[in-house]
Amino acid sequence: MKSTYLADQAAGTKATEYMFPPEMRLFDDPYSVQFCSRSVRFYINILKSKLVFRWMIRLIEKTAPGVYGGLVCRNRYIDDAIKEAIKADFEVVVNLGGGYDTRSLRIEEMSDITYYHIDLPEVVESFKNKMEELPSGIPNSVRFVPIDFNRQDLEHELERAGYDKMKKTLFIWEGVTQYINEEALISTFKYIASTKTGNRVTFTYVLKALLDNPEEFPIYSKVVKQIEKRGVKWINGLDPDELRDYLKDYGLNLIEDVGEAEYRQRYLLPIGRDMAVMPIERIVLAEVRD
Repeated sequence: MKSTYLADQAAGTKATEYMFPPEMRLFDDPYSVQFCSRSVRFYINILKSKLVFRWMIRLIEKTAPGVYGGLVCRNRYIDDAIKEAIKADFEVVVNLGGGYDTRSLRIEEMSDITYYHIDLPEVVESFKNKMEELPSGIPNSVRFVPIDFNRQDLEHELERAGYDKMKKTLFIWEGVTQYINEEALISTFKYIASTKTGNRVTFTYVLKALLDNPEEFPIYSKVVKQIEKRGVKWINGLDPDELRDYLKDYGLNLIEDVGEAEYRQRYLLPIGRDMAVMPIERIVLAEVRD
């Protein structure tokens, strides 16, 4: 299925990061490989050869420069946002489009809060089944919420799952906004803004310019076309110059909008890691306004 394909590929990316030496990793994720398909596991296994690993990383950078770097940097950013929220006594994490995300397993602090894992029904079912097979099973803190953002009401589905919108909550929305229509995007922002003042959301978005003028991004337009061959299409983008006012219209205050330069300064330079980061995707941290 196209939706589980995306979840599988994202898990493969995180599992690949675990192949780097500990001092070079942006995060430690020993779990993602266990959620990968057989074909992706085969790929991960051959990466155990250092020669193959170096060759594969060079190939990835040649065919899709900065895509891998962008994916692992945004993953680190969200890890940090979760840890900061927990330090600030947030009570809930809601993952809007969780895929095969293993943070509820690998971030120790998350065992003390309630975690809602939301995605398409087939993705949630697949993820739940795979998690049940782990020796540790499903953590008690995890709640599964199957939903199609384009067709179902987020508030209704979360309430059915027991979520209290007056709880201090961090919403995660990773790698989703480009796939949903404008109506679903706006309704989700409005819902988040209807929750407790001070709640936060971190979400990724692709540049509107990429979708409006693909000829200006020839390399990444090819990447988008490869994704479309799998039956999924990027239909939504945002303009960073208009983002602050855009979010304010829907009840959110922009805290920061982060991309290539910030990733490099925060994560790559401190560990001496030379890695390209795609300029077409950014990540945001925003807060519910009073």
